[in-house]
Amino acid sequence: MSDNVLHEPQQNMAVYLNNISVKYQIPIEPIKNFKEYVIRFIQGRIEHREILALKKVDLEINQGEVFGILGRNGAGKSTLLKVISKVLIPTNGRVWVRGDVSPLLQLGAGFHIELTGRENIFLNATLLGHPRKEIEEKFEEIIDFADIGMFIEAPCGLILLV
Repeated sequence: MSDNVLHEPQQNMAVYLNNISVKYQIPIEPIKNFKEYVIRFIQGRIEHREILALKKVDLEINQGEVFGILGRNGAGKSTLLKVISKVLIPTNGRVWVRGDVSPLLQLGAGFHIELTGRENIFLNATLLGHPRKEIEEKFEEIIDFADIGMFIEAPCGLILLV
Protein backbone atom coordinates (compact mmCIF):
# COMPACT_ATOMS: atom_id res chain seq x y z
CA MET A 1 0.00 0.00 0.00
CA SER A 2 3.05 2.35 0.12
CA ASP A 3 2.19 4.22 -3.03
CA ASN A 4 2.61 7.70 -1.51
CA VAL A 5 -1.18 8.08 -1.46
CA LEU A 6 -2.78 8.85 1.88
CA HIS A 7 -5.70 6.51 2.50
CA GLU A 8 -8.46 6.82 5.10
CA PRO A 9 -8.58 4.38 8.04
CA GLN A 10 -11.51 1.99 8.14
CA GLN A 11 -14.06 2.05 10.95
CA ASN A 12 -12.74 -1.07 12.76
CA MET A 13 -9.10 0.07 12.91
CA ALA A 14 -7.40 0.91 16.20
CA VAL A 15 -4.03 1.91 14.67
CA TYR A 16 -3.41 3.04 11.13
CA LEU A 17 -0.04 4.12 9.73
CA ASN A 18 0.17 5.23 6.13
CA ASN A 19 3.46 5.77 4.29
CA ILE A 20 5.47 6.45 7.48
CA SER A 21 9.13 7.38 7.18
CA VAL A 22 11.49 8.58 9.92
CA LYS A 23 14.92 10.08 9.20
CA TYR A 24 17.58 10.77 11.81
CA GLN A 25 20.77 12.77 11.46
CA ILE A 26 23.93 11.81 13.33
CA PRO A 27 27.23 13.69 13.35
CA ILE A 28 29.87 12.24 11.01
CA GLU A 29 32.80 13.16 13.29
CA PRO A 30 33.04 12.14 16.95
CA ILE A 31 31.84 14.91 19.26
CA LYS A 32 32.87 14.58 22.90
CA ASN A 33 29.95 16.25 24.66
CA PHE A 34 26.82 18.32 24.23
CA LYS A 35 28.64 21.63 24.87
CA GLU A 36 31.09 20.89 22.02
CA TYR A 37 28.15 19.98 19.78
CA VAL A 38 26.36 23.27 20.45
CA ILE A 39 29.51 25.33 19.83
CA ARG A 40 30.27 23.51 16.57
CA PHE A 41 26.60 23.71 15.52
CA ILE A 42 26.54 27.50 16.01
CA GLN A 43 29.78 27.77 14.04
CA GLY A 44 28.26 25.66 11.25
CA ARG A 45 31.02 23.05 11.55
CA ILE A 46 28.97 19.87 11.87
CA GLU A 47 28.35 17.43 9.06
CA HIS A 48 25.60 14.87 9.53
CA ARG A 49 24.90 11.47 8.05
CA GLU A 50 21.25 10.74 7.37
CA ILE A 51 19.85 7.45 8.66
CA LEU A 52 16.47 6.21 7.48
CA ALA A 53 14.98 4.39 10.48
CA LEU A 54 11.60 3.71 8.84
CA LYS A 55 10.85 3.81 5.14
CA LYS A 56 7.29 3.98 3.78
CA VAL A 57 5.75 1.80 6.47
CA ASP A 58 2.06 0.92 6.33
CA LEU A 59 0.39 -0.74 9.32
CA GLU A 60 -3.21 -1.54 10.10
CA ILE A 61 -4.22 -2.95 13.48
CA ASN A 62 -7.90 -3.68 14.02
CA GLN A 63 -9.71 -3.18 17.32
CA GLY A 64 -9.25 -6.19 19.57
CA GLU A 65 -6.30 -7.48 17.56
CA VAL A 66 -3.08 -8.56 19.29
CA PHE A 67 0.19 -7.90 17.44
CA GLY A 68 3.91 -8.11 17.95
CA ILE A 69 6.90 -6.41 16.38
CA LEU A 70 10.00 -8.54 15.79
CA GLY A 71 13.37 -7.57 14.34
CA ARG A 72 17.08 -7.15 14.90
CA ASN A 73 18.64 -4.29 16.83
CA GLY A 74 18.45 -1.18 14.71
CA ALA A 75 15.55 -2.49 12.59
CA GLY A 76 13.25 0.34 13.72
CA LYS A 77 11.02 -1.44 16.28
CA SER A 78 11.34 1.22 18.99
CA THR A 79 11.03 3.99 16.42
CA LEU A 80 7.82 2.41 15.13
CA LEU A 81 6.41 2.13 18.67
CA LYS A 82 7.32 5.76 19.37
CA VAL A 83 5.46 6.80 16.20
CA ILE A 84 2.38 4.76 17.17
CA SER A 85 2.38 6.26 20.67
CA LYS A 86 2.94 9.74 19.21
CA VAL A 87 6.12 10.23 21.22
CA LEU A 88 7.86 10.77 17.87
CA ILE A 89 6.48 12.65 14.87
CA PRO A 90 7.39 10.92 11.59
CA THR A 91 9.28 12.74 8.85
CA ASN A 92 6.62 11.66 6.34
CA GLY A 93 3.27 9.92 6.37
CA ARG A 94 0.17 9.81 8.48
CA VAL A 95 -0.54 8.33 11.94
CA TRP A 96 -4.07 7.63 13.12
CA VAL A 97 -4.82 6.05 16.49
CA ARG A 98 -8.31 5.44 17.91
CA GLY A 99 -8.29 5.98 21.67
CA ASP A 100 -5.30 6.49 23.92
CA VAL A 101 -1.95 4.75 23.72
CA SER A 102 0.23 4.62 26.82
CA PRO A 103 3.75 3.72 25.77
CA LEU A 104 5.91 1.58 28.01
CA LEU A 105 9.02 3.08 26.44
CA GLN A 106 11.77 4.39 28.64
CA LEU A 107 13.46 6.97 26.48
CA GLY A 108 17.16 6.85 27.17
CA ALA A 109 16.77 4.85 30.38
CA GLY A 110 20.19 4.25 31.89
CA PHE A 111 22.04 6.37 29.32
CA HIS A 112 23.43 9.85 29.64
CA ILE A 113 22.68 11.91 26.53
CA GLU A 114 25.88 13.95 26.71
CA LEU A 115 28.08 10.83 26.72
CA THR A 116 29.02 8.78 23.67
CA GLY A 117 27.98 5.15 23.33
CA ARG A 118 31.53 4.18 24.32
CA GLU A 119 31.42 6.35 27.45
CA ASN A 120 27.96 5.03 28.38
CA ILE A 121 29.21 1.43 28.13
CA PHE A 122 32.14 2.13 30.44
CA LEU A 123 30.03 4.16 32.88
CA ASN A 124 27.18 1.64 33.16
CA ALA A 125 29.51 -1.37 33.35
CA THR A 126 31.55 0.36 36.06
CA LEU A 127 28.37 1.17 38.02
CA LEU A 128 27.48 -2.53 37.79
CA GLY A 129 30.85 -3.37 39.37
CA HIS A 130 32.82 -4.57 36.32
CA PRO A 131 36.54 -3.69 36.32
CA ARG A 132 37.92 -1.61 33.45
CA LYS A 133 40.05 -4.48 32.15
CA GLU A 134 36.99 -6.72 31.80
CA ILE A 135 35.02 -3.96 30.03
CA GLU A 136 37.90 -3.42 27.59
CA GLU A 137 38.11 -7.17 26.90
CA LYS A 138 34.37 -7.43 26.21
CA PHE A 139 33.94 -4.03 24.53
CA GLU A 140 33.72 -5.26 20.92
CA GLU A 141 31.38 -8.05 22.01
CA ILE A 142 29.10 -5.48 23.69
CA ILE A 143 29.06 -3.30 20.56
CA ASP A 144 28.28 -6.33 18.38
CA PHE A 145 25.51 -7.48 20.72
CA ALA A 146 23.96 -4.00 20.89
CA ASP A 147 24.37 -3.58 17.10
CA ILE A 148 25.40 0.08 17.49
CA GLY A 149 28.73 -0.02 15.64
CA MET A 150 28.55 3.20 13.63
CA PHE A 151 26.90 5.12 16.50
CA ILE A 152 29.45 4.22 19.18
CA GLU A 153 31.32 7.56 19.10
CA ALA A 154 28.21 9.77 18.86
CA PRO A 155 26.75 11.23 22.05
CA CYS A 156 23.44 9.50 22.71
CA GLY A 157 21.59 12.84 22.62
CA LEU A 158 23.04 13.86 19.25
CA ILE A 159 21.02 11.60 17.03
CA LEU A 160 18.68 14.21 15.64
CA LEU A 161 15.39 13.97 13.82
CA VAL A 162 15.27 15.55 10.38
